[in-house]
Amino acid sequence: MTVSSGVVAAVLVLIVLVVGYMAIVVRRLGRYGEQTEQSLRLVDVEVERRHEQLGPFLAAAETTELSGDLLRQLGGARSWSKAVRERGLGLQAQAAAENALSAAFHAVLADADARRTALGNWAFQGPAGELNVTERRIAGAVRVYNDNAYRLSQAVGKFPSSLVAKSRSLTAPEPFVETKEVQDEQPSANVAV
Repeated sequence: MTVSSGVVAAVLVLIVLVVGYMAIVVRRLGRYGEQTEQSLRLVDVEVERRHEQLGPFLAAAETTELSGDLLRQLGGARSWSKAVRERGLGLQAQAAAENALSAAFHAVLADADARRTALGNWAFQGPAGELNVTERRIAGAVRVYNDNAYRLSQAVGKFPSSLVAKSRSLTAPEPFVETKEVQDEQPSANVAV
């Protein structure tokens, strides 16, 4: 009888350990999922802030002697970015649109530096400075999101947590990165969308 009670006790301990481990995995996956969602919301907040700041920046840039082509490209990139977000085309398409918008913004800044026409113009420099800060905040928010998404992807993809993830219908989140396929689908930078 002592053998069977020892076996029962061992089985019970094993069951308690498995259930405890599963509870830990469920909480960890939930925490990773929540952190990923929160960091994506932060990316959205910062991207929306940039869209709001671009209006005054474009208005100020139009009063300077900057390249009209570069300003039209910036306006087109802004429109494309908004359209991608409104249509919910996915994070890869959004990353491509946001990268194009950043590139167009920095091209206008480079033109302003080269021409030196906007150096003393506070109406231009103020919005430009705010946008530079927002650009850094977007980069940081994207980095945090991608780190969280990677951590969740690793947890969802590895055994035994993959079993828990599958039972809870969790999938690996899409990273906020631009891919070659999305780059090929970008509209021409010279055409306002």
